[in-house]
Amino acid sequence: MKISAQIARSFNKAVTNVENIDATLEDGINWNYVDADIHMDLGIQYIDSWSASVSGYTDQFNYLADCFAGRKTVHQVRQDRFQVIPVTNPDLILDPSKPAYMVKVA
Repeated sequence: MKISAQIARSFNKAVTNVENIDATLEDGINWNYVDADIHMDLGIQYIDSWSASVSGYTDQFNYLADCFAGRKTVHQVRQDRFQVIPVTNPDLILDPSKPAYMVKVA
């Protein structure tokens, strides 16, 4: 998964904001407040520009939240650096009866 540097920075600021920390919640973080802080920090235009991409804002937010909350292991995060992309160029496909993929390092 490709994570926007701006979203990652804004996420880090938001999850360390004491106003967003709530020990009564499952992860100890009020994720709605974190999301709101990111929107205020980056602006809706920036968020919307990512919404149309392959790894949209919501996917990035959820991925970062899973990492922060410990729902993803270091091994999983390392594996996620690879992105599998279908090959569409017929000149590169050895067997047209089977799908072909390539791995892109993010």
